[in-house]
Amino acid sequence: MSAENILISLSAISFLMIVIIDLFNSSQFRSNKEKYEELLAEYRSHGFDIDIMTNYAVYFGSFANYQKIIWFVRLYKGVRIKFTRERYVQLEAYEFIQSLPDSRISWIMQLHRLYKIQAYIVTFWLAVTTILLMLYK
Repeated sequence: MSAENILISLSAISFLMIVIIDLFNSSQFRSNKEKYEELLAEYRSHGFDIDIMTNYAVYFGSFANYQKIIWFVRLYKGVRIKFTRERYVQLEAYEFIQSLPDSRISWIMQLHRLYKIQAYIVTFWLAVTTILLMLYK
């Protein structure tokens, strides 16, 4: 088998993996949608800061599932987030998310890991496809 055939096979397999993991990620989010909506409603009811993308991601369906969860992932991990140029997100928001029982937050963290895996596969696919395009020019 030639190097070109191997690259074409790798590109096709990785693309198929991307599609499969994306469908899986979407179904995982869909199966936990009620938990997400409850968490978001409770978070908002406390008056905590929330970014524009998380606020409006609800209108973009499964295309924005990553944007829906990343705000809570960053709060859970304790990443300092600037809400405006002058101020950071309230410490109470971090404490609220970090104090949640595992049953309410673990699915978000698992989904985040799956999205990271998907990003690595997409990067690999782009690299292989770029090499293929360079070979055929």
